[in-house]
Amino acid sequence: MDVWRFSFITLSMTVLLWSALPPVWILPPLLILAIILALYYQRYWLSGALAAIFWMASVGHWQQAWQLPEEKIQQTVMVTGWIETLSRPESTQRFNLSLDTLDGQAVPAGVKVRLSYRQPGWDIKQGQQVRLAVRLKPPHGSLNLGGFNYQRWLFASGIRATGYVVAKPSNKLLQNHISLRQQVLDKMLELDLVHGAWLQALTLGYRGALEQSDWQLVQRTGIAHLIAISGLHLGIISGLSLSVLLWCSGYLLCGRSERINLFKVAMGGALVAAFGYAALAGFSLPTARAWVMLALVTWLWLSDRHWRPRQIFLTTLLVFILLFPLSLFSFSFWLSFCAILIIWLVFWRWPVAGARVDWRTAFISLLRMQLALSLLMLPLVAWEFNLVSLISPLVNMLAVPVVTLVLVPLCLLGLLLLFIWPAAGNLVFSLADSLIGFGIEGLHWFASLPPAFSQVSQIPLMVWVLMVVALALLTLPVCRRRWLLCALFILPLLSWTLPSRDPNWIVRVLDVGQGLAVVIEKQGRAILYDTGPAYPSGYNSADNHILPLLKARGINQLDKVVISHNDNDHAGSLTQLAKGIPLKKVIKHEDLCKRGWQQQWQELTIGVLWPPAGYQDSENNLSCVLSITDGRNTLLLPGDIDSDIERLLATSEDIQADILIAPHHGSNTSSSSEFIRAVAPEYVVFSQGYLNRWRFPAEAVVQRYQEQGVKMLQTSIEGQTDFVLGDGGIRVQTYRRYYHRYWYQPPPLHF
Repeated sequence: MDVWRFSFITLSMTVLLWSALPPVWILPPLLILAIILALYYQRYWLSGALAAIFWMASVGHWQQAWQLPEEKIQQTVMVTGWIETLSRPESTQRFNLSLDTLDGQAVPAGVKVRLSYRQPGWDIKQGQQVRLAVRLKPPHGSLNLGGFNYQRWLFASGIRATGYVVAKPSNKLLQNHISLRQQVLDKMLELDLVHGAWLQALTLGYRGALEQSDWQLVQRTGIAHLIAISGLHLGIISGLSLSVLLWCSGYLLCGRSERINLFKVAMGGALVAAFGYAALAGFSLPTARAWVMLALVTWLWLSDRHWRPRQIFLTTLLVFILLFPLSLFSFSFWLSFCAILIIWLVFWRWPVAGARVDWRTAFISLLRMQLALSLLMLPLVAWEFNLVSLISPLVNMLAVPVVTLVLVPLCLLGLLLLFIWPAAGNLVFSLADSLIGFGIEGLHWFASLPPAFSQVSQIPLMVWVLMVVALALLTLPVCRRRWLLCALFILPLLSWTLPSRDPNWIVRVLDVGQGLAVVIEKQGRAILYDTGPAYPSGYNSADNHILPLLKARGINQLDKVVISHNDNDHAGSLTQLAKGIPLKKVIKHEDLCKRGWQQQWQELTIGVLWPPAGYQDSENNLSCVLSITDGRNTLLLPGDIDSDIERLLATSEDIQADILIAPHHGSNTSSSSEFIRAVAPEYVVFSQGYLNRWRFPAEAVVQRYQEQGVKMLQTSIEGQTDFVLGDGGIRVQTYRRYYHRYWYQPPPLHF
């Protein structure tokens, strides 16, 4: 059956690469064929593969079975449901709502929407049943190279729509059933703790209070696994529960336990205790994985069965995919199970069974495990975060014992005491808070060391896979020439470290929502036109889109940043950008950006076409209009100019270009027919937000471009849109159609 399990798991994982789901009608025959192949022909590998296709395709069709009706999109509707998300006091609440009804109509079980609620009329708490007036739209997120894939995260979380709550008198709290987990969080929020966010993460798995700087520190020191409720916590809970139950049962049943296997009873009780804590921690993916594995090991012990570690691992993974199929789309799933696989590999390759387990043996085993985890997890972490922590083994050697033996037990003790002796619980958490403070100071010191971490550029997944194979070969005694094989597998990675000599230049129109940010890149250097918006909530285009892209491309500074004008959707993220990367020169319409200014950069000619010196007009009409050309292909960046300025340019300048960024995002006040004829572009790109309130691009504008035969692209549909320009002409690559052509990220609806 190991072959069947392995085949099922492997084919299930390929769901991440499917471009489309198999049709529904073919699924029942697949299931029947899988059963026949297993029972009558013992073709377990093929049976497992067909069963996996049936299961994952069924899950996919179930997820797509209920979609927000088109007539309800961006319309005010009434919903009722249960709040699923932990919350803390904030002016704007963001939470998941499990729907009961939509406009009075019942919805299928498990349908969730994600909402934001500004200035709610009551304290939002997990477990409450509410009735709300909301405006919803299908799941959507900006898609850029190196950036966070919000749409995939929504899918992995089972969220079918997103939106916001409309202020209405009908918004009402129906039932104030606050969950136990929320009550625990509320008690912790009442404590006067300097590092409460870290303690909440260690105790409850709630990481919503951690700041961006905290996450950067965690990534640079490689301790992300220590601030998540995982097997570490459940192991401590089950171990403590087992010890307490054994002592209590032995004391109470002293002399009367001949017919009772106290150890098995205590193991069952410990499993129940671990389940209770996993539920209190929200059953996060690492927690669920740890409990499933613990339950399997407990069942094997209670039933006097003996399985090899390989069988336990495959069965746990199989059960997890059956129970939580959408977890495959979550990065934490891969981190969790890869870590378990590596730990098993280390103890298989260097067993300690039979050896005298003293401090020296324990230290060597821990060191070997940390080195293996750091090396073998490196490709996965580098591929996802474009960052490698070089001090991770050393930091974890120090942090793991402290967290395991001191901090986690203190947090669990404090959690218990909060309910039975609050003053003592407060004291215990204060002690843990002080220890966390010393630990954070140590982490900052390690992160400040020159070789602490290294940024890496975006490298194809297959290159990292070959790197994993090379590292695995180093740990396995497979053949004498393994060093030669390792060198061959590492060569593709080494080739990516060489400087680029590509003569082509690339125009990258980023998907920043309702705004504009364009990166022009050539041979590892870049300039930026506009920075996209920033909002009072802290969300900004620099941190979420521009900097991740530059980091993924291995670009460590911007040669020039051109700000077309000072509107928030074009210049709002300049401050955050300057904090994240060196800017050699910033050009605005108030200074250098005047008609006639021209400069050579990377064999490209950059020229300013507008505004003239001394010109006075609205902010939009003062936009810095830029032309960039290599002599064969030309890019025109007009900012937010309106039709009056377009007319002046069309009659006084040679503005012909192959690629045009639509003026003012496709507003009907711009993109006049005269301007389009003068530019005569092959492509026009509308940089606009999904279902934006201005309905950009305007229908009249789209019609005018269609009349001229211009190929139109929208960032809200395509995601990041790249143009590769050179002697071979122009090649278009869009994120959604070129990089991520998957069934779970279809192009969004537009109306």
